[in-house]
Amino acid sequence: MSALLMLDTNAVSALIKDRANTLSAVLSERPSCISVITEAELRFGLARRAVNIDLRRIVENYLSSVDILPWTSASAQRYSLLRAELEALGKSLAPMDLLIASQAMAEDCTLVSADRAFMQVPGLRVFDWTENSDTAAAQRIRDKLAGSGITERDVADAVAQARTASQPAAPKTKTGKNPKTK
Repeated sequence: MSALLMLDTNAVSALIKDRANTLSAVLSERPSCISVITEAELRFGLARRAVNIDLRRIVENYLSSVDILPWTSASAQRYSLLRAELEALGKSLAPMDLLIASQAMAEDCTLVSADRAFMQVPGLRVFDWTENSDTAAAQRIRDKLAGSGITERDVADAVAQARTASQPAAPKTKTGKNPKTK
């Protein structure tokens, strides 16, 4: 996973609504940013419907505190290549998602999103912040062991063993004979 995390709109929304404790913990350890496209989507969300003043203040405070990466010529170049590649594969993304994915790739960021559509983008590193803690733990293990020769399968086996060891044994049930009925 790239050191710089680029948050998709759904990740920012969950943070703002205080519904992403796992993501908050990850962000306390890693540098993050958003795309100017995500900023546009957040501002559109505020503009399209009446929102309470507290939410507007929270969004504005967030936007003033986060690094917002501008759309650049490198982003546009990556967009053209990615769009052509996806079309050749018969796949598509929503227009704003394609812009965000292209920018994440151009900026060498890992995209943080719960949107499964991003998983179909070849070469895009995606961190799904909604996945369970086992997945987050496995990613931390992968990051620490990168280049050590340990395979993804080794990591998966270690996580599965740790999960099994932490689960209590199932209660035993009596298997006595049932009385015969006539």
